[in-house]
Amino acid sequence: MSWWTMINLNPMAGIAKALMGGLDGLFTSDEERAKAELSLNHQLQQPHILQALANIEEAKHPSVFVSGWRPALGWLCVFILAWTWIVRDVVIIGLMLVDKSEVVQQLPTTDTSTVITLLLCLLGLGGARTIEKLKGVARR
Repeated sequence: MSWWTMINLNPMAGIAKALMGGLDGLFTSDEERAKAELSLNHQLQQPHILQALANIEEAKHPSVFVSGWRPALGWLCVFILAWTWIVRDVVIIGLMLVDKSEVVQQLPTTDTSTVITLLLCLLGLGGARTIEKLKGVARR
């Protein structure tokens, strides 16, 4: 048993924690609780705000290697889904016509569940981009 577990199993620690929680509840006003909750919410939102600002600056960049990673992911998703649902079947039919069934078994298959999830996320970002364009805040 570690020292940390022994401290947590100490009955006095539990009693002290309960007593202090009760005293805190008696002497803390609703205004103080609201301020503490507001401060906590602000701290929890800060990383998301910083990421949004980084995304905005990234999208402003003129280089396609910086601002074009989302379109690249979109085209990758399109390629994978086209291979899985269209091209692979056409290749299989063509190989069956020329009697190359041993090659058909070696064609790769893909799990499209993660690709579809990524594509749906990108489509959501595309919807946000459309709203930006409609409001006139899109990059020139």
